[in-house]
Amino acid sequence: MPRFDTPINTNDQSFDRVLNAGFPVALILWDGSALEPNLEEALRSVAKNDAGRVLVAKVNTRDNPQIAANHPGALPALITYRDGLEVTRANALTAQSFRAHVDHLLGRGPRPVEEQVPPRAEAPGPNGHAPAQPVIVSDASFRRDVLESDLPVLVDLWAPWCGPCHMIAPVVEKIARDYAGRLKVAKLNVDENPQTSMDYHVQGIPTLLIFKNGRVADRIVGAAPEPLLRGKVDAVLRG
Repeated sequence: MPRFDTPINTNDQSFDRVLNAGFPVALILWDGSALEPNLEEALRSVAKNDAGRVLVAKVNTRDNPQIAANHPGALPALITYRDGLEVTRANALTAQSFRAHVDHLLGRGPRPVEEQVPPRAEAPGPNGHAPAQPVIVSDASFRRDVLESDLPVLVDLWAPWCGPCHMIAPVVEKIARDYAGRLKVAKLNVDENPQTSMDYHVQGIPTLLIFKNGRVADRIVGAAPEPLLRGKVDAVLRG
């Protein structure tokens, strides 16, 4: 497996490969302008000194709208990932905060205090704003809450004993907040509601189904990385 000892550049097309490179990832989002010298030096230093432990990647938000949509805060910004899932994020990144987040990512320090970014304002959907958090659905309510919904619906089929289901749950909740008004997000416990699982041939969990106009528009099996899941949602909303 290669050792990346300098920051690398990534983009919307290659980011999934970066997440699957086998290392934790520190992703810096910036607008292409020169970074503050101390921050630039911190990126190079961490990439060199922690080569083989963390991958430092940069993405220009001006040229990569899919990744940029994942972070509405002040640039330069940072998102850290482990096993394809987001761990922390920071806005208005400094050399000190970058090092603190990497130390936490590698188990060398406490979790930094994260700046709270208000959700982006979304236009109301045809039947008003969708809830800004997942709603619980069942076999009995599935037709009403999902198939007859005026908004597209992301359904998270999960079970309490499923470890990957718990891993992806924060991502599902974040999508519910960020897409409120355009997308409804629902959760269905497959242990308590086996009929829906059988109807849609669910063989592994977590399975996420995206419905539009009462039909399955896309299916994601497993604890997919957040950028991939957001890209799937965006594609259905645009279609």
